[in-house]
Amino acid sequence: MKKITLKISAFVLFAMSALQVQAQNCPELFLDPGVYKLATCGLTSELYMTINGSGQLVWEAELTGDDPTQLWTIQDHREPASSGYVEITADITPGPGAFTMIVDQGSYDGPGDTDGVVTIAVRTGDPIADTADANYGFDQFQRRKATGWSGAGNNALFAKPPGQGNFRYSIAPAAAADPVVFNDGGAINDIRFILVEALSTEEFDTSSVFISNPVKDELSIEGLNQSIKQISVYDLLGKQVITSNLADDTTSTKLDVSTLTSGLYIVKLEGENGASLTRKIVKQ
Repeated sequence: MKKITLKISAFVLFAMSALQVQAQNCPELFLDPGVYKLATCGLTSELYMTINGSGQLVWEAELTGDDPTQLWTIQDHREPASSGYVEITADITPGPGAFTMIVDQGSYDGPGDTDGVVTIAVRTGDPIADTADANYGFDQFQRRKATGWSGAGNNALFAKPPGQGNFRYSIAPAAAADPVVFNDGGAINDIRFILVEALSTEEFDTSSVFISNPVKDELSIEGLNQSIKQISVYDLLGKQVITSNLADDTTSTKLDVSTLTSGLYIVKLEGENGASLTRKIVKQ
């Protein structure tokens, strides 16, 4: 009898310990608009929100380098319904192009959702700004604080489909390739917001800009407009290795990067009034 009691006690302690690990506050937080990796917190094997080869949103192990299928641009929603509402997008180019994270409408029963669980998915294209659009609101998320966290920044994520705003990440994946699901109620699990690069908060139109990545001997940048005045390339130590000033009528340019060693670099587009945008590239 004592052995059985000890086994039960040990199991309970192990389960409580596992719950505490999953509920811990992770160090990586959402602070400002930027490009992030979104990962689980406290699991034995950390998993990352990933767009797989079938265009589905799943949890996967971290991929090498800055794979665009695991890079998410998080910024204020273009037509927010409330403070803290964000849009979450990915850009897989060259390739399928723009993706937007959404609540899968097929998994959502409306404001009176009965099972309390929705699947988080992606669709091609940009977030919807037209409030009259039938699909408006399914791409709205909200950066939040998990239970017990009162510091600066956000470490939790809620989905805000029309008529319902309580879906949160609270169901941890059991294994790689599991879908991303949010629950109506229950624990509020931490998400690791791992910053890859910050975005400028200044008004700066770069919606049409395409930057080739990866590159070998030549870096091509297309879709430039007159608001972009200078392009610079920096190594990861912050040393400027290339700079180019642009004329007002420049719409595309090519920069010779053949002399750069292989590795990661930062491309910075600069405009008037200090506005800027940065992107990481891989030099092969």
